[in-house]
Amino acid sequence: MSIPHFRYIAPQTLEEAIGLLRMAKESGKRARVLAGGTDLMVQLRAHEITPDVVIDISGIKRLSRVDRMGNEIQIGPLVTHASLATLDLIREYAGVLSEAARTVGSPQIRNLGTLGGNIVNASPAADTIPALVILDARLALRGPEGERILPITDFFKGPYQTVIEKDELLTGVIIPLPSLNGRAVFLKLARRKAVAIARMNLACMLYYDRQKEIFEWVRLCVGSSTPKPVRMTQAEKVLVGNAYTDDVLQEAGRAAAEQMVALSGFRSSTAYKKPVVGDLVIRAVHLAVEKG
Repeated sequence: MSIPHFRYIAPQTLEEAIGLLRMAKESGKRARVLAGGTDLMVQLRAHEITPDVVIDISGIKRLSRVDRMGNEIQIGPLVTHASLATLDLIREYAGVLSEAARTVGSPQIRNLGTLGGNIVNASPAADTIPALVILDARLALRGPEGERILPITDFFKGPYQTVIEKDELLTGVIIPLPSLNGRAVFLKLARRKAVAIARMNLACMLYYDRQKEIFEWVRLCVGSSTPKPVRMTQAEKVLVGNAYTDDVLQEAGRAAAEQMVALSGFRSSTAYKKPVVGDLVIRAVHLAVEKG
């Protein structure tokens, strides 16, 4: 299938890229940003999108950096999933993101696909997003008026919908260094083992005090289940302050399933997803505790 005609531009600086987006917005032209291209090229070939201009930002080197800055890790949007899966800085301080990145697609997709593309595409099935939610990640967006930084949960409006403006770029992902010694797990269910889009995924991070025999804190986020990424706060409340018992885990699983239904409403997939969400929460909490 042919790709629609469009103008291709490859800016070499962030300022140039934002200027191009601004000009496209002011002239009413449809502009799309190209990073790794694993989603965009598929959409172009399928004629799902027909842009007037494609702005390739892959040559902007500052957007490919990963740095530790004080008490934060700053990840450029062009960092690939393969890099996230292997970089020592990510594996040490944001291990759940590294785990999630390892599950993305095939080796070829991980080598090309970028963290920024995974976020901006806003697919409910994106593997990195639940991990970023429990890491309390913030996103840096830059446009003609300057930079704004917002929590990742405020970035999404719904499936494939975000708050990013037509003349803005995602320029960084900011992750605070963990202040507590928690354990994290990422789980993914898919229809087949290889190159599969997630049917459901879950990121969990917690600290279980074995001396006090209670959960001190818990963070849970389920993907492919809610209109936009959210913490499973009801399940977290069930766990915090309680012991690691079958009854507590079962109650937490039920609470997560009920919250998912409350947020998503009843759909054709609810009969499948509701029990699976509960089972995923139980399994993830069990694995995280056993890691400690």
